[in-house]
Amino acid sequence: MALVILHRPLDEGGALPGPLVWRTCLREVVFVDDDANPDADAERLVEGDAYRRLLEILCGLQSPLLGETQVMGQFKTFLGTLGPDAAWLSRLGQRLLADARDVRTEHLSGLGSRSYGSAIRRDLTDCAHAALIGTGKLANEVLPFLADDHRSVDHWGRAREADTSGLKSAAYRTLDEVATTPICGLPTALIVAAPAQSGVIEQVAGRYSSLRRVIDLRAEAGGRPIAVSAPVVSLQDLFARVRAADTSSAAKIEAARADIVSRSHQYALRDELRPFGWDDLCA
Repeated sequence: MALVILHRPLDEGGALPGPLVWRTCLREVVFVDDDANPDADAERLVEGDAYRRLLEILCGLQSPLLGETQVMGQFKTFLGTLGPDAAWLSRLGQRLLADARDVRTEHLSGLGSRSYGSAIRRDLTDCAHAALIGTGKLANEVLPFLADDHRSVDHWGRAREADTSGLKSAAYRTLDEVATTPICGLPTALIVAAPAQSGVIEQVAGRYSSLRRVIDLRAEAGGRPIAVSAPVVSLQDLFARVRAADTSSAAKIEAARADIVSRSHQYALRDELRPFGWDDLCA
């Protein structure tokens, strides 16, 4: 079965249709039949080109935060949702994950700070308290970093069963009960790791009388800028900071890309190798 995908950034229109759709916070990938009509707004990639794009995504080379690891977890979650009818995609996914792990180990393991939690660490040094909005995977990736240096943490979300990753210092608070009375007078950083509306973020920010900064990790702005008195560090600011420190990593990135090209070529040739098949008989 030929590998054919449709690929498009999430900000370029509505959701692509199809039963086999993998979506991240930045993109969506649809696995389609070879004879499917391509979406006019999506990039169509076939076989080796499709495998290369998927492998680059899994290695974090298509992410603004080059080399980030969260996307691999998102792909594993997607594979876990597949039914028996998509067994071929499950097998392909395991091959992709194995190749991605090898590329990361060989070329990207010493790349440095490549997680959202480690990327925001410098914004927390002058804060004795942190407040986190969100209960999803990104929030729980960031949460352990917030408790560094004995920092106390408030965890805001809508679900009472939010996973606080075992952090005893994380006090869970529900967004449905936002009030106006101050919570904490300690220097505080507010981290937004969920698609919350700006008004909700402002309500939470108003609970902290010594708010030092807001770190906004939302892929989209949420309708309008956040109106708070403290400085706001946007996701784009974070990416720009990381890119500025990426000059020393250029050789590793290029080596990883070359390795990915080689592995994609091997994938594209897989159906041409027929040990003891009819090609051998005609040799």
